[in-house]
Amino acid sequence: MTDGAVSLYGLTIRSELPLNGRPVSGRTSHDIDIRMAEEIPRPDGPPQGRTMVHVEADVPYLTCVARDDGYYVARFYGNCDFVIDPALATVDVHMFERGDVGMAGVFATGTLLSFVLAVRGDPVLHASAVQIEDSALAFVGRSGMGKSTMATLMCAAGADLVTDDVLRLDLSGSGLPTCYLGATELRLRKAAGDLGLRFGSAPRQWITADSRNALQPAQARTDRLPLAAIVIPFPDRELPTCEVRRLPTAEAVLSLVQFPRVLGWEDPDILGRQFEQVVDIAKRTPVFIARVPWGPPFSTEIPAAIATAVGLNGSPQSLSR
Repeated sequence: MTDGAVSLYGLTIRSELPLNGRPVSGRTSHDIDIRMAEEIPRPDGPPQGRTMVHVEADVPYLTCVARDDGYYVARFYGNCDFVIDPALATVDVHMFERGDVGMAGVFATGTLLSFVLAVRGDPVLHASAVQIEDSALAFVGRSGMGKSTMATLMCAAGADLVTDDVLRLDLSGSGLPTCYLGATELRLRKAAGDLGLRFGSAPRQWITADSRNALQPAQARTDRLPLAAIVIPFPDRELPTCEVRRLPTAEAVLSLVQFPRVLGWEDPDILGRQFEQVVDIAKRTPVFIARVPWGPPFSTEIPAAIATAVGLNGSPQSLSR
């Protein structure tokens, strides 16, 4: 993670929080400034305004509102408020008493910027993606379905990382959607933390603020790679080999809409736009369901099997740089 200016999801961001992006220098203008503002007492309830997003389980987790003055507030209960100006160009971070700045950086890299992109109208998938030859392969799913683990297995076999957890797409062309470069680290749950041993040259590894095992593999350097395929992984500890099936377009749409990057949307305009974007993506990019034999230990055959099944060159040699 890097303080200062980074490139992330096609945006240049100057940040006083640590963000998981590619460092940039020499820029006199930025798309977004993320600034530390004054600490505030921990609030008891939601922020004032029209609710756009609300997520809770046993207790509230996140509420995003649009205020009457045009500003947006994203409240991560127990940690911080992000106050976003009407132009979506400035974010003031108000830490709560006893809030965790490291967690604020995790929230900013993922959910906050996904919220901003959605309000801007940009299509976003809850996905990790890798580069194989001249194309991108994305793994889509909710948290815990193995997106980052699948991307790590592919990178250990020679693919390069496009992004982890958040994939912004460009749908302006007539062909395949293209992918903006995103997060530079893979954040793994502890059960998959030993995957760093799969790499021929050990990647840098550390523990994140949310207690994930992070590693930094080789990075894709080509922006706007065509998205050749989307895989929705379903881990299966009893399965001996990968089972991959391409979905018809209608089934692909119904599958993809189950996995928004930001849960709890209540804004009808954004929900309608996101559905239209998913329909467009499913019409232009093949979508596959993959039942994957799960570890640890993880089969060394998984990367080649997945790449071959979706029509990419999947031999170990082709995945080597």
